[in-house]
Amino acid sequence: MTDLDDKLVRSLRIDGRAQFSALAKALGVNRALVAARVNHLLESGEVRVVAGVHPRVLGLGALAHLAIRIARDPEPVYGAIGGLDGVAFLSETTGPYQAVAELRLPTMEELADVTARIRALPQVTEVNVLLYEHIIRTLFLGEEPPVPDIELDETDIAIMTQLQRDGRLGFGELGKMVELSTSACRTRVLRLIDANVMHIGAIRRRPETSTQIVFGVGITVRTEARDVVELLTGLPELEFVARTVGRYAYVATVVADSIHDYNTIVRGLRALDSVETVETWIHAEVRQELYERDLDRLAARRTEVPLRSGTVVRGHRCRPRARGAEITRIA
Repeated sequence: MTDLDDKLVRSLRIDGRAQFSALAKALGVNRALVAARVNHLLESGEVRVVAGVHPRVLGLGALAHLAIRIARDPEPVYGAIGGLDGVAFLSETTGPYQAVAELRLPTMEELADVTARIRALPQVTEVNVLLYEHIIRTLFLGEEPPVPDIELDETDIAIMTQLQRDGRLGFGELGKMVELSTSACRTRVLRLIDANVMHIGAIRRRPETSTQIVFGVGITVRTEARDVVELLTGLPELEFVARTVGRYAYVATVVADSIHDYNTIVRGLRALDSVETVETWIHAEVRQELYERDLDRLAARRTEVPLRSGTVVRGHRCRPRARGAEITRIA
């Protein structure tokens, strides 16, 4: 991808529905060039623009990072894990573990069940689990937003479903799909975005020919680690960082343009006063990456899913639920 393409993708991550004229003004280029490049990226499949829906709206309260050690040929294991419920991300990795997976599930009981299923696979010899305690930065958003307090109905669910497939659908076209006028559709979409129910952003396909290095970082600390957070959140290509419960205090995903950039980042982390250890792994091939979430669960459970005191789903006030984790890119 060209330097302009990189800048366009970064801008579209922040606002996937940004108009060509706004992108052109922000980047200091002409509108025709921006339109041509964005259309090429979308039509080629290199970039998708989709709606990411707030996890607690979907009833997801348990989010975990799994590092999986696999004996012999890992291919059958990748296929088996990718088909399990709640596996949002699956990557072939370097290092002592052959796979990293992200699980997003409604309850800790369901998380434990799916983890047990992975452990039971014949070639799996170890599963190391990290729980996300607090999300600091995600691919689409910054720090995880507050629990949304909004009344949802079947039309809202239909809108989110369509925008998960194509986040740049025009208001007129989207309105026809959900049987709303253009102005009413626009009002609904902006309401969902402003309430943090969803965010629309760009996802870049990761081709095997890419020269970029996508790597995960696991960090243990000896003291309060504000310096770790400051360094990581200051990186332009940081995709994700969370405070975790398990073998690491923090886990992150970073994209480096070269081995030199990778070394610079890792050495910078190791030099911090608060850091005890830094471990890294490379995502050699992403096998599954699902930022969209099927909303059938919400549609089916709209009368009983507990979101938050004051939140209403199809006219039914819901009970409070425990704080969950943000849907996001795994480390």
